[in-house]
Amino acid sequence: MVANILSGDNSGLVLQGVSRHFDGVKAVDDVSFSLAAGETLALVGPNGAGKSTLIQLISGVERLTHGRIYLGGRRIDRLPPERIARLGLGRSFQTSRVFPALSIWDSVLLGTQAGLLRKPNGGLVNPLQEALGVLLALPRWRQRVEQQETLAREALQRFGDRLWPRREAPAFSLSYANRRRLEIARVLAGKPDFLLLDEPAAGMNPTETAELTELLLALRQQQPALGILVIEHKLSLVRRVADRVIVLNQGRVLAEGSPDHALNHPEVVEAYLGRQRVRPNATDAHLG
Repeated sequence: MVANILSGDNSGLVLQGVSRHFDGVKAVDDVSFSLAAGETLALVGPNGAGKSTLIQLISGVERLTHGRIYLGGRRIDRLPPERIARLGLGRSFQTSRVFPALSIWDSVLLGTQAGLLRKPNGGLVNPLQEALGVLLALPRWRQRVEQQETLAREALQRFGDRLWPRREAPAFSLSYANRRRLEIARVLAGKPDFLLLDEPAAGMNPTETAELTELLLALRQQQPALGILVIEHKLSLVRRVADRVIVLNQGRVLAEGSPDHALNHPEVVEAYLGRQRVRPNATDAHLG
């Protein structure tokens, strides 16, 4: 599938032989896969398998030791994170990252910048034009403010009563689960083409995890061209939202396929889940 995207459809995210070594430790070791527009791919495995390192590599925070990464047919592994974001890739982090002193509303408004500053080639906007637009309150600037507010409102209202009624409250006042929601809302406000979620259900109870699962399913229906890569230990979420699952073990791909195929692969069951297979509808099963 990697070769197919490179030779034909250039709308996907493609990793070719990606490796990252730290002082001889192979955190990621020769990993290749593709994520097509409109597809949801889950990346699972135990702690230390290299999952979060892969997201760091894709988003430009870490540099590759070997390999290549393409987004929309363009090589991105040599670009800085902000440039990759302008090309249409948004991400959340393994540990919740919010701006505690900002209001919830302003936090999400901040997330709209990545999308509004995007150009087809990922280039920079003209700073002089931006400054003049703000100082003179030009129609184009006013239109952009309205667009920002619309994007922020839509992102917050996806989470219903969890965030929207509290939009004027400071981010530090939120519970841990709501901080996770705020981070996802901020990323969605940037209107990315590809969304990388690093353990979005971490710290959530079963009810909150079910809410997040429904949100991701709704997001897939509302934005059918959005590609999603999700790292998650909770198999109830993975089985419902993922089209495909990749299992990592010590930085290498151990299994790949549909959720049932990959998660019930004999090596995966023995290595991570024990010898007894997990029930497909289990709500509390998790990896790692």
